Amino acid sequence: MSNLHSQGRSDLAHARHVEAALLDFLRAQSARHEALVIAAIGELRIRIDAADALLAYADDSQSAAIAFRLAAAEAARLAGHVYFELAGRSLPRPLPDSPEPALLTQRRLLGDHYLNGAALADGQGDGLAR
Repeated sequence: MSNLHSQGRSDLAHARHVEAALLDFLRAQSARHEALVIAAIGELRIRIDAADALLAYADDSQSAAIAFRLAAAEAARLAGHVYFELAGRSLPRPLPDSPEPALLTQRRLLGDHYLNGAALADGQGDGLAR
């Protein structure tokens, strides 16, 4: 399993964990009926589902692996943000098991690939494991 897959799976698991904790918290709150709270939960679920769908294609190409990694990181980020916003506290997010390229670098590589047709690196020396 590539480093991107490993970190992505960790972030996706974290997003799911935070979502479950948030749902448990909100079930006891009257705010669960407010439109903005419902929308925030819906947006979080969309991000988790999107990352999950991209995981199915992560082995197909380097661009699919990067897209999955970015989607999983965004789901985890949003989960933490929504939890803090609605519950007033945060849940710890696990640190990556090993170093990986910065998400900004991965986003730039993917954008350059789609916008300019730039080849994605072959994984040698760039930290983008397959």
